[in-house]
Amino acid sequence: MDKIKNASIKRSMTLTFIITICMIGVFSGITIFMANQSQQEILKNKYFMVKSPDYELDKSTNKYTIDMDGSIVEWHGLSMAENIAYYGCYAAMIGLPVLSIIVGIGSAAAIYYRMKLKAPILQLQEGMKRIQDNDLDFSIGYSSDDELGQLCRSMEKMRKELRHNNKTLWETLQQRKLLNTSVAHDLRTPITVLRGYLDFLEKNIPQDKLTEEMLMDTISSMQGAVLRLERYAECVRDVEKIESIEIKREQQDTVSLLKEMESNICQLEDDKKVVFLTDIFLPSINIDKSVVFRVLENLLQNAMRYRKEKVIVEVYQRDGLFLISVKDDGKGFSEEDLRQAT
Repeated sequence: MDKIKNASIKRSMTLTFIITICMIGVFSGITIFMANQSQQEILKNKYFMVKSPDYELDKSTNKYTIDMDGSIVEWHGLSMAENIAYYGCYAAMIGLPVLSIIVGIGSAAAIYYRMKLKAPILQLQEGMKRIQDNDLDFSIGYSSDDELGQLCRSMEKMRKELRHNNKTLWETLQQRKLLNTSVAHDLRTPITVLRGYLDFLEKNIPQDKLTEEMLMDTISSMQGAVLRLERYAECVRDVEKIESIEIKREQQDTVSLLKEMESNICQLEDDKKVVFLTDIFLPSINIDKSVVFRVLENLLQNAMRYRKEKVIVEVYQRDGLFLISVKDDGKGFSEEDLRQAT
């Protein structure tokens, strides 16, 4: 049975057919032999050949009386019951083999279906129904090496691919929601910086407190904020671009970069202290200025939101790397907050 179960459909069907034919042949042979033997038993001591025409027949008893050279010989014919049994054997010789063929083929088909086809067909039907209902949390475990086993494995592979694709799509949608939230947050920061510069200009220009150098520095810083806004706007127009932001590194003068950082921090600073510390001696830095400012502004705004008294921003170098550290004196994250964040 295991050999048939693991064989291909064509091979297993051929083996089942051969076994069925052999069993039908054996049963039919036994049936014909036994029917013939029964007929022989019925005719035993009932039959002999007489050529003499001198005989008498008693129709009431079906008895023959024959005069053979002065000797009286009697022969009793078959009774009604014996006739029925005798010709019934003929019917059995024909009918039982035919019946065995019908029953054998039907039984073989039922056994073959239950042993070979039922399990994979039920799994495939159940799998298709659950896929139609968008339920992919199941598995198809039919492990035979036949054609239906290959079909089940193909469907299981398709289910895994669908589940993976659905999971990827869901994660992508969640990431895009987070990206939209992040972009909205990123846009607020340069807008706040611009508002701070505008307030600064509005207060100092009428009083002639600004030198030309201060004015140019302010305008330069405002231009940097505007450029970051433009880049954020481009990312908003194309979400795919957000997911694959290209880092464009350029050599930046360290003194000018630190000065612009300090100026932006001053514009974001409110009634509480923001300390800006530097410990860097590189003449120039190869960075993507827009990305660095974006990260710095995000960290700074979050720190200012949760601080108590002050925020410390440190810019320094270590092992040839340009590093930025933003610290606040807030209560920090509890274990529960960290657990939910991960």
